[in-house]
Amino acid sequence: MRLNIVVVGVGGQGALTTSGIIARAAMKAGLNVVTAETHGMAQRGGSVEVHVRIGDVKAPLIPEGGADVMIALEPAEALRYVKFLNRNSLVILNTRKIIPPSVTAGSATYPDLDDIISELRKITPRVIPVNASEIAEKAGNVLATNVVVVGMLFGYYSMPFGIEHVEEAIKETMKSKIVDLNLKALKMGYNQAISARPSAV
Repeated sequence: MRLNIVVVGVGGQGALTTSGIIARAAMKAGLNVVTAETHGMAQRGGSVEVHVRIGDVKAPLIPEGGADVMIALEPAEALRYVKFLNRNSLVILNTRKIIPPSVTAGSATYPDLDDIISELRKITPRVIPVNASEIAEKAGNVLATNVVVVGMLFGYYSMPFGIEHVEEAIKETMKSKIVDLNLKALKMGYNQAISARPSAV
């Protein structure tokens, strides 16, 4: 068994936390896990890319075209890392944009969301656009967007370990005052995916 997950976003969205939760949960289930991160000026909203490889793997980096799942916390970042996708990849795409300074300054343009989705679907039809940030706000804090998406992963994809392992990982890694919020966000993301799954994937 081998599962390759690439998590992409911008600094401050919790891509590293996302990958850490998934990796710890897999390890709690007794699975082999290898992770790697590459990121730019994360503290200024730079691009962040994290690889999580579970199962029969040794090398930390997912090869091009080798991602089973892409978790994109920001739409344009999904396009930036499209090289990892193949025709069977599942893409969970948070639709809330984070406009970079270059666009604000007028030196660049941000692609239309529909165009982003269209480009992704040229590679794989399994693209799930969802405003995970809005769900996180309903759970209590937009900063839980990354945990909402982890819940959605378990609702949309047949993972080799249970969501209860994720709950354990959250309890172990997060500060006690935000554990309940994140457990709620995880459940809301999972339930959203389960309710939408028949028509979405």
